[in-house]
Amino acid sequence: MAERYLNPFVDYGFKKLFGTEENKDLLISFLNALIGGNDPIKDLQYKNVERIGDVIGTRTNYFDVYCQTATGQEIIVEMQNTWQPFFKDRTIYYASKPIHDQGKKGFQDADATLSREHPDNGKALGENKKEENGTGTKKRNKDWDFELKDVYVVAMMNFRLPQKEYPEDSFLHKIQLMDVVDFHVFYDKLTLYYVELPKIDHVKLDLDTPLGRWFHALNNLYYYDMKPQNLNEPVFDKLFRQAELAQLTPDQDLDYERSMKVYLDTVNQIKGARILGREDGLVEGKALGLAEGKKLGLAEGKELGLVEGKELGLDEGVMKAKLETARKMLDMGIDPETICRATGLSKEEIHRKTPK
Repeated sequence: MAERYLNPFVDYGFKKLFGTEENKDLLISFLNALIGGNDPIKDLQYKNVERIGDVIGTRTNYFDVYCQTATGQEIIVEMQNTWQPFFKDRTIYYASKPIHDQGKKGFQDADATLSREHPDNGKALGENKKEENGTGTKKRNKDWDFELKDVYVVAMMNFRLPQKEYPEDSFLHKIQLMDVVDFHVFYDKLTLYYVELPKIDHVKLDLDTPLGRWFHALNNLYYYDMKPQNLNEPVFDKLFRQAELAQLTPDQDLDYERSMKVYLDTVNQIKGARILGREDGLVEGKALGLAEGKKLGLAEGKELGLVEGKELGLDEGVMKAKLETARKMLDMGIDPETICRATGLSKEEIHRKTPK
């Protein structure tokens, strides 16, 4: 049966549902469920997702969704379908942009200036930060006290974090700056949410909470043929209406199909490389293990040699298979970063050892 609803995790689907003025209320509802707190988001304004560097020649960043709430909170929401070696670094770098942009234009650090001009740094400091206006005192415009608004980065990840960093039943991770000695939150104005989407299938969601219902809806939207009864709120009525493939214009449908093709090609390339590497490694590893086992058996005994030989041979065979897989992927034009993720090899091993 043909799909009825779009995939919310491909580029076009995600931006349509959460990155358009028409669906701003969907984003507000999701963020309120995720961030929580006593001061819910009532309104927000979308900002330019293209962030150009301040210096000529510096990197331009593109965010999936970038917005500012009515109270000044800066929020970046990213949908990422493939793991990257420095994905955490990337999210921190993204967070640094809205932090940096909060600096006042033409700002001069009054404290640093006065420490040079006024060694006593006392009365002069207070006088410099205030000026008479007839009714009292006020700060001069050029003086900024470094107060920042909250910055949030929400990373929706269609992959698991490597090395089993979190258990399988833990998919949502809230990160803030913490004192590692007494474990209290040292700074709470920078918050990063990492969502491991593949784990949701293995977690019992609490559908009595708005966040549980949101993750349930997003995780299953593409597979539904109609809206389930347990998602009976107006916001989910709109989510399913906006996700209807039948209501897309021809141009929108073409954009969605292109986005799905990129997504499926990427997923299948990585899956295929993993399967090929595993199968080749098992076949060659067994053969090499038997031969090596016979040699070791001369010294340690035939039975012991076979066991140890298989282990050594499997390692050598798996490595050879990975290198062969890497060569094939290079011939297919797949980028080295994707090959590293698929095979577990480093870039140096790929370029140094891959057979020509």
